[in-house]
Amino acid sequence: MIVRHINIAKLNGFRSIQNTCCATWNLKFDSKRSISTSTKTTISIPTASSIVAASPPNLQPYLQIMRADKPIGTWLLYWPCTWSIAMATPAGQLPSLYMLTLFGSGAFLMRSAGCVINDLWDKDFDKQVERTKLRPLACGSLSEKQAVGLLAGLLSSSLAILLQLNWYSVAVGASSMLLVVGYPLAKRYTYWPQFVLGATLNWSVLIAWAELGGGDVAATAPVFLPLYAATILHTVIYDTIYSHQVVRQEKEMNRCLGGLEAEMLV
Repeated sequence: MIVRHINIAKLNGFRSIQNTCCATWNLKFDSKRSISTSTKTTISIPTASSIVAASPPNLQPYLQIMRADKPIGTWLLYWPCTWSIAMATPAGQLPSLYMLTLFGSGAFLMRSAGCVINDLWDKDFDKQVERTKLRPLACGSLSEKQAVGLLAGLLSSSLAILLQLNWYSVAVGASSMLLVVGYPLAKRYTYWPQFVLGATLNWSVLIAWAELGGGDVAATAPVFLPLYAATILHTVIYDTIYSHQVVRQEKEMNRCLGGLEAEMLV
């Protein structure tokens, strides 16, 4: 009986120690959980529009006319570059990061320059359309002289990037200015501005191939010409979809332009 009572006492003592340890461990666990919960922060990645909105007020009109708050246009200009660079890269190798970065910078600058040119052409029409009346030139937050100065800076920076390529690529790239300047006119005098826009936005396919394609145009034409044609059709498709999404505003622009196609995505 004495042994039995001693064993029961030891067992009760062991259970008491076990309960104390469990309680202590649970307290530590809850403490750690509450600390980790209280110190947990939500990481938010700023959007392009929020960055523009947070920029100095005197800088915002420049960023807005460049469409820096709407980066989709830059991506649409950059993606064809990457496709051409990837196809021109020798088998078994990865595309050049230097070329991807170079063309990415050029895509941003040339897209911005194209937007400035477009707004210079259309500033009087933009004032009459709900969707475009708040653009910097239309609402007066930026003067025409300031826009031309910005355009000069963008084109000069684009030229500096273009000069990093071979002279054949420089010649091909410089010739794209005819399309860049002519696209706003295509909206006034033709019924197919989407094709001109497609030829303009995807000209980088030809520039990249001129730089990386080996220089033998006749031998590589069956590769890069179908790619260029496909990217033009890609632009026509998404630009037509976009036009249907803003059909009411497009009708307003049509009346301003005398019934021709209204402004498409720039």
